[in-house]
Amino acid sequence: MSESKIPGVNMDAGLDLYYGEMDIYISVFESFAVNTLATLDKMRNVAEDNLADYAINVHGIKSVSATIAAEDISARAKKLEMMAKAGDLAGVLAENSELIRDTEILVNDVKSWLETEPRQD
Repeated sequence: MSESKIPGVNMDAGLDLYYGEMDIYISVFESFAVNTLATLDKMRNVAEDNLADYAINVHGIKSVSATIAAEDISARAKKLEMMAKAGDLAGVLAENSELIRDTEILVNDVKSWLETEPRQD
């Protein structure tokens, strides 16, 4: 593994999730990079009438972030999921934009890292 790290990702913990199998971990990063932005797009216009759908989508961000060991993003998404399930639209609106922005940054950082990380096939 190259010395470059991805900000916000605990790569040691992430690699442990896959029993040290870097090829598998890289595949998970690739999936994260390809699929996450579409979920974020579904979270942009949260309102009272789509709070339940929002909870499902933010749950997805929580889970996919956990699969790469992006612990802060995952924890923040979990908090937003709980707020959405509790009907706390004001709480969701207060934090949603920042989560989306930070997750987009993470996706870009993952893509950049994948471009420099040699595949270990």
